[in-house]
Amino acid sequence: MNEDSKYALKYHEETKHSELSIRSSAHYLDWDNKPNAFKFYSKIPSMALPVDFPTPDQNVVTMIEKDQVTRSVNTNKDLDIRLLSSLLFFSSGITRQIKFPHGKYLMRAAPATGALYPIEVYVLSTEINGLRAGIYHFCPGQFTLTNLRKGDYRLLLAEAAGDSDQIKNSPFTIILTSIAWRNAWKYQARSYRHWFWDSGVIAANLIAIAKSFGLDSKLILGYIDKVVNDMLCLDEGKEASVVLVPIGIGCSQEPPKKIEYPSRFVPDIVPLSKNKGIEYPEIWEIHNASTLNSSEEIRKWIRSVPLIEFPEPMKAGIIESKQIDPISMNSQSLSDVILLRGSTRKFSRQPIAFEKLSNILYSLTKHIDSDFADKKSMIDIYFIANEVSNLQSGAYFFNRRDNSINLLNSNVNRNTSGYLCLEQPLFSDASVVFYMMANLKLILETLGNRGYRLCQFESGIIAGRIYLSAYSQGIGASGSTFYDDAVTQFLSPHARDKDTMIAVGIGISDYKSKPGKILAGKFSREDLLS
Repeated sequence: MNEDSKYALKYHEETKHSELSIRSSAHYLDWDNKPNAFKFYSKIPSMALPVDFPTPDQNVVTMIEKDQVTRSVNTNKDLDIRLLSSLLFFSSGITRQIKFPHGKYLMRAAPATGALYPIEVYVLSTEINGLRAGIYHFCPGQFTLTNLRKGDYRLLLAEAAGDSDQIKNSPFTIILTSIAWRNAWKYQARSYRHWFWDSGVIAANLIAIAKSFGLDSKLILGYIDKVVNDMLCLDEGKEASVVLVPIGIGCSQEPPKKIEYPSRFVPDIVPLSKNKGIEYPEIWEIHNASTLNSSEEIRKWIRSVPLIEFPEPMKAGIIESKQIDPISMNSQSLSDVILLRGSTRKFSRQPIAFEKLSNILYSLTKHIDSDFADKKSMIDIYFIANEVSNLQSGAYFFNRRDNSINLLNSNVNRNTSGYLCLEQPLFSDASVVFYMMANLKLILETLGNRGYRLCQFESGIIAGRIYLSAYSQGIGASGSTFYDDAVTQFLSPHARDKDTMIAVGIGISDYKSKPGKILAGKFSREDLLS
């Protein structure tokens, strides 16, 4: 079914935004049935994680741009539960508590569409200091782990991921999943896209944090879905895995024997909403159509990634080109930037320096260590520059092959970027708005429906890197949805064969926000359910 890419194309087409779709929608937010942002097991006890964990204090820009890890951890003996706690906190932990008339929001280390936080985090671990081997669910609210299965399941997980040596030789693998109803409550069927945006920004944090601690990591999208979902005790048709992230590659010995395939069971959880959530069959149609079901399918899918041949970027229609000009700077530490980050809600319309924009763009040239885009990116980056010092306002393509920006259209005003982002004034006020785009038809022809997950996920990682790089330079950022076809039309003919995956605006914030705090272990289950 994965090879029949009509499912991904159909889903993408049917969930596009347009003026008509937005204005004719009868959807409304049922606040009384808003899903809780935390998953709790009814009958399985949890264990508190230590809150005296180390902080990733390396330079954030270095951690984004660094290709090779300087390993400072060599064996399981060097790893402990405190280091794992730091990885979990700075990728998904609670950093702010904000009160609104309709309730309080507990904001996290990585952004999420609508602050709905559909992504859940699981840990599959061998025995490390302070933690027994097993499969665990992480609750960022309570800052706890819940043990779902006992034993070392690394060989079984590695087998499900095409006999992955990285999983075998890592002390633990972090697995991200998505609960469909959490995001569909607001964004309906289109919310499947957000599974990958929201997990992508978490992954961007996770990779940088691992590097800061001298740990190699890898992002794995090619695996047998059912095996992984069953291992994590997920409720089929409600929650599903998105990505596997082995961390500490080479720091652990391969387990001596494989545990038997676990029996399937789904533990009772506290209901997310007062009433049953609305089902959106489109979500599960595309998800099921993009599953991989055998080792041979995985190997074939991974072998197919390097076979994609992208055409040279179009030269016709380019008005002028300019090289980016990144500069070295004394950036803040990764931990400080993550605590500072919070999606900007009002930009000041002040210009940002071309050198700072160049730094952001340069950070996006660095490869992603993964089974899907190790040396070749699936995503093209376009942007509208509204207010950048020493750069003409206009629409641009960033050519990552030669680090140049190509002016495509100089007839642009601030209303253009705001209109394309669903007519939101925030994105008219932004200094720059990025549009991550993909040649979907070309990619899906080779990678099948699974390629759709890949494109959305890589775009989420790029968005996460934009956030980190921007905030490290005193620039704010905020993600957005968009009028799909209008973006393509505006950036054509250069982008005529491409579809937009995600948009991100950056600029100088119009207010001074306080940095977040490490709020690990500050909330009880009762607090989080009230």
